[in-house]
Amino acid sequence: MRKTMMFFAAMTLIAFAYMSTSVFAGGMKDPMGKTQKDVSACIGKEVKTTGGEKLGIVRNYFRDSEGRISFAIISGERFLGFGEKKVAVPYSTLTYDKEKQYFTTAISRDQFANAPELGDEAKLHDFSFAGDVYRYFGLQPYWTEESMEGK
Repeated sequence: MRKTMMFFAAMTLIAFAYMSTSVFAGGMKDPMGKTQKDVSACIGKEVKTTGGEKLGIVRNYFRDSEGRISFAIISGERFLGFGEKKVAVPYSTLTYDKEKQYFTTAISRDQFANAPELGDEAKLHDFSFAGDVYRYFGLQPYWTEESMEGK
């Protein structure tokens, strides 16, 4: 009987700890130094090249299994302005200018236009696809051995 009570007490503590983390998650900082509120406030912000050309608008963010923001989902114009193209861009390529209220990136307009299109955000759970996106933008995926060796 005593073992059963201890088991239920332990399970209750574990459940409480799990629920507490989700309650406080809105105010926690992610590894990039932004709270969930800060990140949500950046949805809808413009993304421009360092030369000032508009690439698109931040539509969403994608977090990896550890909760880090790994991609910004940006929608930009298609060729000749017909419709929108959704592209996953490594979050580390973006810099937010608080004064001007938009993101800048070293990604060129041509590079963005030719980037792999993101139909379904679930594709980013596939490390192969996500790694290809990182490499397309000239970055080593942070979850690979090669990127760990450089640290």
